[in-house]
Amino acid sequence: MGTDLALPAYEGAMEEAKFAVLDVETTSGDPRMGRIMELAVIAQDGCEERVRWESLVDPRVPIPRFAQQLTGIRNVDTRNAPRFHAIANSLNTLTQGRVVVAHNVRYDMTAIEHEFARTGIPFQRTTLCTERTARRLLPGLSHYNLGSLCRYFGIPFIASHRAMLDAMGTAHLLNRLLAEFGTNEILTGTAAWYPAQDPVL
Repeated sequence: MGTDLALPAYEGAMEEAKFAVLDVETTSGDPRMGRIMELAVIAQDGCEERVRWESLVDPRVPIPRFAQQLTGIRNVDTRNAPRFHAIANSLNTLTQGRVVVAHNVRYDMTAIEHEFARTGIPFQRTTLCTERTARRLLPGLSHYNLGSLCRYFGIPFIASHRAMLDAMGTAHLLNRLLAEFGTNEILTGTAAWYPAQDPVL
């Protein structure tokens, strides 16, 4: 966990949609300013899970009290964790050739993009936001946060603000949307992610 290991090549039908469902926890509510302190990825072919990976990350800055209270992640927890550059290749491999999926994907991708920029590695992916997809396909709901959508579909989920548990909730939501509306309908919500032009801090 948290090491930059060589990952096995993915197999399976080329025509099957491939996803990398992810979640990040950061030191700030602003993904441009915060540093990643935990991330998780669930790689799946269609609805079939292939790889599950997570890691704490040394953010190289003190974790603010509000972030500690929100996530339960303390400075002592990340003290011996790898820095982002040490796990960048694993994240790159896990998401290569896959649609990156997250709930509010703009937040996660902005945080990840800024971390990759600090390493000098470009990171461009096709993305899918389960929040935006749900708003498009399920108009009229009162709330579209991950917990509310999981309750709507009867998916067991406890909001934790921990990367793997939130990624698991998002993966279950994605799978239910795929089952309800079909792959083609879901994939119409994908978008190319291009690196931001603002300076990386």
